[in-house]
Amino acid sequence: MHRHLFSTTLVLAVAATVALTGCSVGAAGAGDTDGSATATSAPWKTAKTPFTPYWDAMYGVYDAADEVAKREKVEKLVATCMKEEGFDYLPVDQRRPKQVNDYMDAYGTAEWAARHGYGAYPTDEETAQLDEQVASEDPNDDYLASLSEGDAGAYYDALQGGGMSETEIMAMKAGGDVPEYDWQSAGCLGRSQHEVLGDDPTRSTRFEPLVAAMNALGQDQLTDPAIAPIDAEWSGCMAAAGFAGLPTKQSASDAVFAQSQDYWVSGATDEPTKELRATWREYEIEVAVADFDCSESVGYDDKALAVQTARETRFIADNQAELDELLAELAQGR
Repeated sequence: MHRHLFSTTLVLAVAATVALTGCSVGAAGAGDTDGSATATSAPWKTAKTPFTPYWDAMYGVYDAADEVAKREKVEKLVATCMKEEGFDYLPVDQRRPKQVNDYMDAYGTAEWAARHGYGAYPTDEETAQLDEQVASEDPNDDYLASLSEGDAGAYYDALQGGGMSETEIMAMKAGGDVPEYDWQSAGCLGRSQHEVLGDDPTRSTRFEPLVAAMNALGQDQLTDPAIAPIDAEWSGCMAAAGFAGLPTKQSASDAVFAQSQDYWVSGATDEPTKELRATWREYEIEVAVADFDCSESVGYDDKALAVQTARETRFIADNQAELDELLAELAQGR
């Protein structure tokens, strides 16, 4: 049932993803888990860009209430489908837990940076509060616990599909691609989501390369020569704040997350101690606050946005005909 939960891990992954997007301020999906049209400025601001009308057309203008309503409709359909498969299923409440709301409130502000850094190393209390809130949300846990191991496996197969085959798993481990998602083999959840959301033209063979190129444009901006002088300004400010040796904005969050990565790469087998995590967190907050202040001081976001705007404008000019075809397909589908 964990598939449905807005878990602590997910909350922190969202924060980490936004932090790690560096100066990429335009790729939908880089920091926006909802796929909305508002670009993500790394990591603190949002702004519209030339791609915004296209993201709006592809994914809709995000509306939290509408999103919850859609998810609730999916859950009701899943319950009906699971009953037909011979299992009980109670729709999972799709409203975000209050603890999660409280944790994410003020994200992207100086206050949030001072309290949580990048969200990489939460305190035990924060983790426990979020986990307790989330763990109490799935009404199917007791029913699932009452099933035998074999029946529980059948339950998940009915709910989510059989998953990847052993051949696909071996191929992926060998460096192959992850199999493309197919709603028809994704159980009751996949069928219900498809009934509510319909087909996605952006995932079609015709348009998927175009959309992939649009998403990649934001990540490619990290190495755009026009970003180098902006990073240099930011780096000088960080050095003055006591954090020399950070050449790019991306390197700030990289350094924070590297603390735990280096710990495990060193061969450690035990979980890090509370004291060690507290040390990591202290450094994280110091870096995040300096990052925020320096970004504001040098106008990093506005300057990076100007670079992104120019890049997206060129992309649109080079791909206008195909983009127009995509918009027409989307309009017809609606």
